Amino acid sequence: MDSPLSHVLFFALFLFFLSSSPAPTNARTSPLVRSVCKQTSDSFHQNYTECVKTIGSDARIQSSTSNIKDLTINVLEIAAETATDTQELFNSYLRMTESSTKAIQQCAQSYGSVASAFRGTLEGVKKDQDMVKYTVAPIADGIAVCEKALSSDGVELPHTISSRVNSVSLYKDIGFTLTSQIASIGLKGQKH
Repeated sequence: MDSPLSHVLFFALFLFFLSSSPAPTNARTSPLVRSVCKQTSDSFHQNYTECVKTIGSDARIQSSTSNIKDLTINVLEIAAETATDTQELFNSYLRMTESSTKAIQQCAQSYGSVASAFRGTLEGVKKDQDMVKYTVAPIADGIAVCEKALSSDGVELPHTISSRVNSVSLYKDIGFTLTSQIASIGLKGQKH
């Protein structure tokens, strides 16, 4: 159990379980979170229940459920952290495997870019920039680059990594939903 592979798998499982805390029931989820998840589900065909479970279970989200700007900030912070964790998982996987290193290396690089783009979007929201929703596009591009590299090389990811990749994709769609709402109502009216 002292091989590098076992350490990487332990780390990956640790991150997975850390992010899989129990979610509140839909009845205890705020109307704002339910509304955002409904819009995300309708617009991007994401699973509504998974959306509510993912964002509704985090304490930061639970404390920001009456103000869309605060909710957006917290979702984008979590999204950036999740993308960074995903990059670290790809880097760990790269160190433990000899095959398909080009695709895995591309994904590690792409998820670094995705994390940076989430942080850039987050800064735009914090600074009340009007065009903030358009900064979500590089996130989608980074995810697509990784997916294409994996598909081209025929790489099948371990469940821990693919689950994290799916979470980042969900955060991308939730982030777009939220930043679009902020852009449509104007950040200026949401200042505290």
